[in-house]
Amino acid sequence: MHPGLKKICEDLEIETIIAVSEVSNFHAVLSRWLFGNKVRIILSQHMNPEIFLDSPSKFRLIKFFYPRADKVVCVSKEVERILNDTYGISNTLTIYNMMDIEKNIQSSLEELPEDYNELFKGKIHEFKGKTNENGKIEEETFNFINVGRLTRQKGHWFLIRSFRQVVDKHQNARLFILGEGNLREKLEDLILELDLSENVFLLGDQENVFPFLANSDCFVFSSLWEGLPLSLIEAITVNLPVISADCKTGPREVLCPEFDFNKTVNYPYLGEHAILTKPFHNELLFKNLEESPLNESEKMLSELMIKIIKDPDFKEKYSNTRELADNFSYKKIIKEWDGLL
Repeated sequence: MHPGLKKICEDLEIETIIAVSEVSNFHAVLSRWLFGNKVRIILSQHMNPEIFLDSPSKFRLIKFFYPRADKVVCVSKEVERILNDTYGISNTLTIYNMMDIEKNIQSSLEELPEDYNELFKGKIHEFKGKTNENGKIEEETFNFINVGRLTRQKGHWFLIRSFRQVVDKHQNARLFILGEGNLREKLEDLILELDLSENVFLLGDQENVFPFLANSDCFVFSSLWEGLPLSLIEAITVNLPVISADCKTGPREVLCPEFDFNKTVNYPYLGEHAILTKPFHNELLFKNLEESPLNESEKMLSELMIKIIKDPDFKEKYSNTRELADNFSYKKIIKEWDGLL
């Protein structure tokens, strides 16, 4: 592939290669190192590089190849800091991922797919008790939502366990998880074991997530690691309140840019625009999850979810996330790429 890549660049008079994954990063540098490809080479680092510290071969490959590129573009400042401090790589620059914010807003105005109207029925923006036919005061429904693949990285089992405590206090709370993945069966079993089948719904992949976001009350994020989580940017696009685990890397930069990411956080961090909770430990655990007591991170998440249900002023305070999305608008990010290229 590497001599072929050099020939393609020569035949098409290509001046710059932009690689967008670890594997393509290695191939791009190899085309220069082994075969003398003279084009400018820009690499991309989309994931927290700390996840490779347990892989000596991957660690060495990054340390060897990345300094031989012209520039390594990182999707977050924390990713760049890790490459600088842990890998000793200095030819770095942070440019955030971009989104078409206006298009996303328009997409959020579309109707929910008909099959899901009933599930989301009753979504409200204020908490007003209503009396049923027996004269009993009932709570309005409250919709939490998460968007992410059903994989280890996304930590959904922590979220579902936390939500059990929420439902114990607020039986009309609901959690919708959009995404598909290899942990679906295990998560479905956990939902059944925790008696949450009427409150937690795995809705699979959806072509347009924005109507689902727009018909929810709060976005909740449980990832164990990230690079720059696009689902958080999607959520703030539609002014959703966000409660997020402060995993490495991305949530702090997306949601709380006022906070210095080099400083220690006292959790929960109630930021100007969003809420950060203590990160979850990076373990895939399903054995006896329904019986194990909640850990500190799970308790903190559930308490904040309960608070945002009970306190409309608290919810209103964090319904001003839209302005954060401007940091990721394609108009802004394209200018940064133009400056690099």
